[in-house]
Amino acid sequence: PPNVFATHVGKYFSNSVREDGLVTIARCGLVFAKGSAGTIQEIFQDQTQNYYLTEGDPSPMILVGEDYWKWRRPIYPLLCSMAAGRPHDHQLHITDSNDTIVSILTRFRATRIPVQAN
Repeated sequence: PPNVFATHVGKYFSNSVREDGLVTIARCGLVFAKGSAGTIQEIFQDQTQNYYLTEGDPSPMILVGEDYWKWRRPIYPLLCSMAAGRPHDHQLHITDSNDTIVSILTRFRATRIPVQAN
């Protein structure tokens, strides 16, 4: 078990299946830190869901590390060109600021989940 509270262990033996499940259920946005092949795969899985609207309305994609995602792994320019004119073009973000990340996710969540009065 991965921790003392687990009584059973479930393991996907294919990372892509596990990652697709995680990307699919994350409907209030995803934050992508610096990474390589697996992270890039997850970025394109999310981009595909937002592009084709397979899971409903598009959700925020936030890439952390402007230099990294624009120059070292130039994924962001490609994502922008694919999103241009599509419903998710306003949901694609790149930043180095934690405050910006929180602000983007908070604003998006507020539009999706109504606040209940007590």
